[in-house]
Amino acid sequence: MAYNSKEVNTLKACVVSVTIVLAVLGTILFTAYGQMLGPISHDHAAWSSFGSLLSGFFAVASTTATVATLIFLVYQNNQLQRASEHQQLVTEAQLEAMRFEQYINHRRLFMDRLSELQANFENKFIFVDGESLYNKVFPSNGPTNLKFKTAPECSRDSENWLGAVGAQLSTLDEFLGQAQWEIRKTRELISILIGICGDISIRWMAEDNDGDILFLGKNTGINIYSLEEFISMTKSIYNALLLYAGNDKFTGLSKGVMRYPQDALIEYFIHSFEDCEAVKAVKTIPGLSLMERLYFDLDKLRADNFDWLLNDSYSILLGTFRDKESVAKLRDAAVFDEFISCSVRECAEASTKVVEGSVNHSLLMRCKENILCLISRNRP
Repeated sequence: MAYNSKEVNTLKACVVSVTIVLAVLGTILFTAYGQMLGPISHDHAAWSSFGSLLSGFFAVASTTATVATLIFLVYQNNQLQRASEHQQLVTEAQLEAMRFEQYINHRRLFMDRLSELQANFENKFIFVDGESLYNKVFPSNGPTNLKFKTAPECSRDSENWLGAVGAQLSTLDEFLGQAQWEIRKTRELISILIGICGDISIRWMAEDNDGDILFLGKNTGINIYSLEEFISMTKSIYNALLLYAGNDKFTGLSKGVMRYPQDALIEYFIHSFEDCEAVKAVKTIPGLSLMERLYFDLDKLRADNFDWLLNDSYSILLGTFRDKESVAKLRDAAVFDEFISCSVRECAEASTKVVEGSVNHSLLMRCKENILCLISRNRP
């Protein structure tokens, strides 16, 4: 332990003062004793008195030294306590500085992880506000507090961002497992998908594709023909954030997207719902909605013996609406002409098999009408 110069000088002055007082007191005492009793005597009583005097003097000196020692120890203890408190303050300041630096590094690594995620998906999207997303994932973190782990919470009493998004993805997983769909369920599915897009705070940057869902005029990155692409991307983002927060991966949405929910989305945007101002689907290919109607009508066209009518035409459309890349091929005149030729030929063949007035006959007539509309729309 180091003392400053003022403290050292004070200690020296105290020691010198006590020494001088004892020396002066001893000199006065023994001088007075010598003057009163004379020179050295052979009298035992005189020596006895001198011994008593000497004993008393050393008792006083010993007491004074003891008191001085105690005062010094108290002083030294106070100094040690002050030094300890000072050291504690220094340690706390160092810990705060270290915690702040860890917090800065933790946020920086989080932002780097977001950049990596964007690059993994060819920068088709960007995170709108990485700072806000960090605060959602780590709500208790700040310059003076840092936690490396945040567990997902989703209950009546407590819910955080990780838990809320996980619950949304689990609900989506249940929806995609349904074999039958209603308009009400399709609307709810769209609401869940758009909600997830907003929760993960992404902005779609890639070019618009036919089938992309627009919400309030902005592309969500959800495509009605390639629903699995958005789901895979969302799951990857969520799992990356889960791992960064010290959690296991989300195990749901492990199955491929079945035909039913994707067909439900296609059918939803065929009708008047495409006039909705809030939610729209991009459709720039001429006659795309007509071909979608044909797709569903041909799916219903069966003869009484359950043999398919216009089977090849239906197979072409089934492959076309498999994903957005296949839909984009409809821009190729050769692909379009192939479908028209096939459907016209099969319509003529089906007309000889279907009884007039039957349900299949009315469906067939509607298919013929839509095919003629396609031909007129795409005729130069």
